[in-house]
Amino acid sequence: MIEIKKAENRSDYEIIENLATEILHEVYDPIIPAEHTKYFLTEFQSVNAIGNQIENENFSYFLLNFDTKNVGYLGIQKLNEKLILSKLYILESFRGLKIGKTALEYVNGFATDNGFEKIELIVNQQNKNTINIYQKNGFKIVESIVNSFPNGHSVEDYKMEKILIMK
Repeated sequence: MIEIKKAENRSDYEIIENLATEILHEVYDPIIPAEHTKYFLTEFQSVNAIGNQIENENFSYFLLNFDTKNVGYLGIQKLNEKLILSKLYILESFRGLKIGKTALEYVNGFATDNGFEKIELIVNQQNKNTINIYQKNGFKIVESIVNSFPNGHSVEDYKMEKILIMK
């Protein structure tokens, strides 16, 4: 059974940090330098970074559970009229079990229930499988962008969005 649980305390943030460390190296080390993955983990997916995002940047994080095991997480940010899908990561051994689809359905419901007009996300251009999954779930590539980081690394990303039909 797939469950989505809101991350509400330091213990939950620690679980997310541990999941991020495992998942992000597996996903990104083949396409970006490992030192940038480490930078990304420290700056955006550490316990302190997650807490700061929740407290100061209008983020919410959720743990993804499969048969009571923590197997992934998602992060969303409320930003004006749009909802940003900031993170959606699942352990490799649990992909293909409809966890990502369930998480995207959850995000769609959250966005609709809260009156957002669209969901937006950024995805690395080399992450073809993930791009295909987002496209199958109604997201469209709207822009090609280069994201530069203070550590001197840059990545080529796509901005994708899904326009929501308001009820």
